Amino acid sequence: MQYDYSATHDSWLQQAIFAKDKRKYLSDWQNRYETSDRDLKLEDFSFIPKLSDLDRLPSLSFMLRVPFKLRKPYLSKDDRTFHLIDNPVRKDKVFQTPMVASTSWKGALRAALWQMGHREENEQIIRLFGNEREEEDHKKLKSGRLYFYPTFFDKIGLEVINPHDRKKGTGKNPILIECVPIGATGELVILYVPFWTVEKNQITEEERKQKQKTEVAEDLKLVAEGVKEMLTVYGFGAKTSSGFGIAEQETANSEQKTAGQIAINCPDVPEIPPCPQEPEYPENLRLFLEQHPNEDFRLSPKEWRKSRNATQVQEGVYRDARNARSTYQNALSAYECELTQWEVQANAPPLPKTERSFNTLDQLVTRAEELAQKLKGGESNA
Repeated sequence: MQYDYSATHDSWLQQAIFAKDKRKYLSDWQNRYETSDRDLKLEDFSFIPKLSDLDRLPSLSFMLRVPFKLRKPYLSKDDRTFHLIDNPVRKDKVFQTPMVASTSWKGALRAALWQMGHREENEQIIRLFGNEREEEDHKKLKSGRLYFYPTFFDKIGLEVINPHDRKKGTGKNPILIECVPIGATGELVILYVPFWTVEKNQITEEERKQKQKTEVAEDLKLVAEGVKEMLTVYGFGAKTSSGFGIAEQETANSEQKTAGQIAINCPDVPEIPPCPQEPEYPENLRLFLEQHPNEDFRLSPKEWRKSRNATQVQEGVYRDARNARSTYQNALSAYECELTQWEVQANAPPLPKTERSFNTLDQLVTRAEELAQKLKGGESNA
C-alpha cells in the first residue's frame, strides 16, 4: 500500500474515513492511493501464456482462452486491511488493476462442477484439481492437471446496498460495494498439462497411450462444460447466489473483434504408421533360379515341360516357382507404393497443435466435443 499508520494523522483521511457518505471522497482516495495507468497493457508483461507456449509442453496439453463480457457486476473481497470502503474489489497490488485471482477461478470452476454433480471424491475431479493436502499417505497425493491465470479488468464501479428500517421502511446508511461493472470485458485462461498418467507396467504401451487420450478427451469436455456453466449460470466471485458475476453467452469481443480459442498439443494429421516391410524373396523361387538362372517364366507349365523334355515332378516345381514369382512381384509392387506414401507422410511437417475458435460458450462446448471425438479416434467434423 502507498499509505501507512502515520496516514491516520492526515486530516483529509480522517474526514474521509468517518464520513457518512464516502462517495464524494472516493475519487480523491483513488487518485491518492490507487492510481493506475489506464493505458497499461498487462499482456506485455507475459503474465499469461500464449497458445504458442503449448509447443514447449507435453503432448496432449491444451489451453482455453475465453474472452467474456460481464452481464452482471463482479464482486470480490480485497485482502487489504485498510480502505475507504468496507467492501473493495480485489486489485493487483502493483498495478492497482481490478482482477480475478487464479485461485478464485479455480474455486469457482470447482464449485460449478460440484453443482453439476461432480463431487470431490470423483476420480475425474481429483485428476483435474488434485486431492486434499491432508491425505496421510503421501504417495496418494496428486496435483491437479489444471492451471489457472488471473483476469484483469479496465473498469471499476460501485454498487449500493441500502438496508431499510423494518418499522419505518426507510433507508438507513447505504453500504458501498466496489465492483467491476456490467459491460466490462476480461479473458479466462486455463492450461491443462497431463503430467501424470497410468502406470506403464500394468498395460501395454499402446493401451497406455489410448487410455491417456481417452482421459484427456473426457477432461476437455468436462472443463468446457464447466466453464460455460460457471460463466453463465453459477457465476464467479462474491454474492453469486444473488446473481452477481455472470457473463454473456457471446465470447467474441465486439470492440476488439477477438474470438475464443481452444488449442491442444495433438497434431492435426493422423499418426504416422510403421514403415512397411519389404516382402521376403520366396525360397523355392531362389532354389529354382539357381538351377535355371536364365529362366523368364514366360512359358506355361505344360509348354515348359515339353520344351525342356522334363518330368511331371519337374513341371510341378516349375509351376510352384512360377506362381511364387508372380505373388512376389505383386507384393513387391504394393510395397513400393506403400513405401512411397509412407515417405511422403513421414517427411511432411506435422502441425504442432490443433486449434479451434468459437464465438459463444455453446460453441466452446461443441468444439471441445469435436476435439474429444478426434482424440478417441472417431470421425469428427472439426
